[in-house]
This record gives sequence, C-alpha cells and structure tokens, in this order.
Amino acid sequence: MVAVAGLVALSAITGEFLIALFSVVAGLLFLYLLKSRAGRALVDERAYKISEVASRRTIQVVGIVSAIVGLSMVGLSRIGYPKLLEAGLSLAYFSAILILTYIAFYRYYAKKFGD
Repeated sequence: MVAVAGLVALSAITGEFLIALFSVVAGLLFLYLLKSRAGRALVDERAYKISEVASRRTIQVVGIVSAIVGLSMVGLSRIGYPKLLEAGLSLAYFSAILILTYIAFYRYYAKKFGD
C-alpha cells in the first residue's frame, strides 16, 4: 500500500494520470490475490473494532479541523486576504460533505442493524 501511495504521489507531481490509475488497479489486484490465496479470514473482530474506532476519530478530527481552518480562511479573506476565499470555501464545503456523508451512513447502518 505504501508503494501505491508513492506512485499516486509521483503521478500528482508529474501530472501523469495513468501512473495513479495503474498503481491503484495493480494494488487492488495484489490484495485480491493475497486474499484468495489465504483461503481464510485475514481480519478478526478486534481488528474490525480498531478500524471502526480509528475511522470514526479520523472523520471527527478531519471534519472539525478542516471546518475551523476553512471558516478562518473565509474570515481572513474578508479582512484583507482575498486569495484565501476559494480555499476556505473549498475546505468548508468539504467539511460539510464529509459530515453529511457520515450522518447518512450512520443512519443507514443504524436502520440496517436495528439501532
């Protein structure tokens, strides 16, 4: 996965979209082959719980921090830094979409699992 991330970063630097596409497809194929050869569960309940908590905290931290930074940038754009407006609005919209997506999935899974 580190190799895929490195190749995607290289793709972003060089502007070659095909490098990113190839590396992601190759990484997914590699994971599929590993899973099919294992023939058993590779992840236990403890790993799922750790992933669940880590995912929730990541969304909370990234959502809140990006909202604060975005709104701060919008505020700064109004007092003399107009170039910050677009980036600030982008971060604010990203935060809103992230939080709304989280809420939608939360409600979906709450209904699915009977909460």
